[in-house]
Amino acid sequence: MSTVDLVKAYIHRLCAEIGVEADSIFNQSTGAWYFSQRSSTIEVFLTTQKNPLQEPSVYIRCMSPLCNIPTDITKQFSLYKTALAINASYLGYKITADESRGIVCIVTERNIVGLDYAEMLDLINDLGLWAEKLQLFFNREILGYAN
Repeated sequence: MSTVDLVKAYIHRLCAEIGVEADSIFNQSTGAWYFSQRSSTIEVFLTTQKNPLQEPSVYIRCMSPLCNIPTDITKQFSLYKTALAINASYLGYKITADESRGIVCIVTERNIVGLDYAEMLDLINDLGLWAEKLQLFFNREILGYAN
């Protein structure tokens, strides 16, 4: 079994454990599985990235939307400035802007070589916890929404 197939088997195992059919939460057009954890939606997918020597590596990438990108330029600046500061302190996670979707997301990723099931679960669960915390923070403190 290839490493990619093994990780897909892990995802199917997780789905079976939480009582959902993996195919029902898989989006063919995005190539991602969508999990719900409390107030967070976690997108999980496999992606190939080439290193500087142009050798491909496959990564598991987990991301969760945090908030919409504000149209108000002052709020946008504050959001991006705060996100950059947070990126320096939350090891293993990064905050990114997906301009095409109009959202700010939290992301974690790992090369799948040597990945075991427990580590995959930790990636997904921990991301969900940080996403929930940062959703509340950004919406209350930066964007001024009461949740």
